[in-house]
Amino acid sequence: MTLRHISRTTLIALASLLAAGCSSGPGITTGSLIGGSDQATPAAAPLDNNTPTGRALHVGRVSARAMKCGYNFDAAALKSNYIAAEASGGLAVGDLTKIERIYDTGYRGVTSAAASEPDYCNSKRTAVIKTQLTNVLAANYSPPAQKVVASTGMFGGLFDQDVVADKGPSFGSSDWWDAQRENKPQ
Repeated sequence: MTLRHISRTTLIALASLLAAGCSSGPGITTGSLIGGSDQATPAAAPLDNNTPTGRALHVGRVSARAMKCGYNFDAAALKSNYIAAEASGGLAVGDLTKIERIYDTGYRGVTSAAASEPDYCNSKRTAVIKTQLTNVLAANYSPPAQKVVASTGMFGGLFDQDVVADKGPSFGSSDWWDAQRENKPQ
């Protein structure tokens, strides 16, 4: 059947169904048309990354960030204290070797990524690093819960502002205009 063979009444009914499915009120939903629940899916709970792997990666990254930004602490002692804490928690010897490799991977990853970033130790990032370093030095190795953004609406959290990195001066500020003048092609 082609579009020419569909009657005007059928087209109007189809358009009405589509408009009703897009409305915010009760009525026809995609769930009622194709089967399934008519209720919205609840937002997902934060990811629990408090596992030996998550902790090893977190502590390794925090250590590398703190070293990059010049915090005065003993990184080797932090690593050995962390591994000792995992061992006292009942982790098997074979798993301790894996945890150490994961720690080293996190440490090297941040170190190599931060090397190419000249403004790595900006004020926003150092505030987070200071808090996280204080926690791991106090033997709180748990990584912060990762926020899961539920995909709501057309842009699904695209414009949420939970950014740690400093992307430069605010748009329109005098610092921003100075940066624009400096970057102007000659």
